[in-house]
Amino acid sequence: MDATASGFETGGGGLSRRSTAALLYLVFADLAGFGMLLPDVQLRAERLGAPGWLIGAILSSTFVLQAIASPRWGALSDRIGRKPVVLACTAISASAMFLYSQASAVWIILASRVLAGFGAANVATAQATLAEGTPPAGRTGMMGYVGAAASTGLVLGPAIGGVLADSGGAFLVGLGAGALSLSGVALAWAWLPRGAPLHSTAPEPKGTLSLLRTHPLLPTLFAVATVGWFSLACLEGTFGRLLNHRFGAGALGFGMVFAYESLLSVLAQGFLAKPLSRRWGERRLLIGSFALQGMGLAAMPFAPTMASIFLAATAFGIGNGLLNPAINGWCSRVTPERRQGAMFGMLQSSRSLGFVVGPTLGGAMYDRNPAAPYLLAGAVSAFAIALLVARRPGITRAQ
Repeated sequence: MDATASGFETGGGGLSRRSTAALLYLVFADLAGFGMLLPDVQLRAERLGAPGWLIGAILSSTFVLQAIASPRWGALSDRIGRKPVVLACTAISASAMFLYSQASAVWIILASRVLAGFGAANVATAQATLAEGTPPAGRTGMMGYVGAAASTGLVLGPAIGGVLADSGGAFLVGLGAGALSLSGVALAWAWLPRGAPLHSTAPEPKGTLSLLRTHPLLPTLFAVATVGWFSLACLEGTFGRLLNHRFGAGALGFGMVFAYESLLSVLAQGFLAKPLSRRWGERRLLIGSFALQGMGLAAMPFAPTMASIFLAATAFGIGNGLLNPAINGWCSRVTPERRQGAMFGMLQSSRSLGFVVGPTLGGAMYDRNPAAPYLLAGAVSAFAIALLVARRPGITRAQ
């Protein structure tokens, strides 16, 4: 990306290749740290005596705080510039990982997840930054690159976290994750320009919710994002337990499957999202993505072997990998430049709502019938397809 290709601070230019690389590395490092904790959280909480509903609630707590805080962080970045918001959020995220290193009780795990949710707007702010500097027709592709950076972190994170959990428990996992996330803060501090507030001469927006009134396509896309992440949450909230109970797989087994799904997501976002969005458009790309994701999720509890788990994970990983760039690019295309931060914050909040409900409901359903949350996730993916078919929203460029 050229130095003039992105409006990092003023909407008109100034983000160098080095600054772009710093943003992508920050996303990678923070998501890798997050992923390192994933294989350990469910099983550690279960060993500490937490029932299924409480394990789900612990996972949901991150997204409750994210849903509340992300739109506010995004709107703040529109006013004061992206760099301070990116640095603050990532530092808070790293602190949550360090806190997890002391997870000797359920309440410490819960506190770590709450703190992580409060600082979880760094990816949304990075997306807003890069979207501003990309022509509208190329934004789905750019969001694919951001998603690929995040998914690469999730490829490596769970695998590394599984190894660390087996050898050093929560202390080693939390320490390594926090240090990796902090390296992203250091690079962003050094390489991102401070600059002036974005659009400082533009009228002050009348609240983030005004976006929904003035851009009527966004509520539909936000609803689709919520549905998509609810399906994902049903998987992540119970998958470690499913593998453990059916195949005797521990944190390392969960980490390997999750890393495989994330690798497919990287490939889909980095190599498929851009050409497919240009050929099919975001709407048809979303329909196909939900179809793959739903089929993969519904098949998982019935897989007779670990090999067939990986087969179901293939459909899920590709579908989920294409889902987010299509939604992100479409939403960015219909949002004014001066509101990109608020929009991406609200979009992240919408996704978080899916994770608020998904892990808690999925955990309770799993205790009654292990297949139930996966069948529900498949049905919800079908609902998203129906919503897209019925709505048939058109593309309009915000002025």
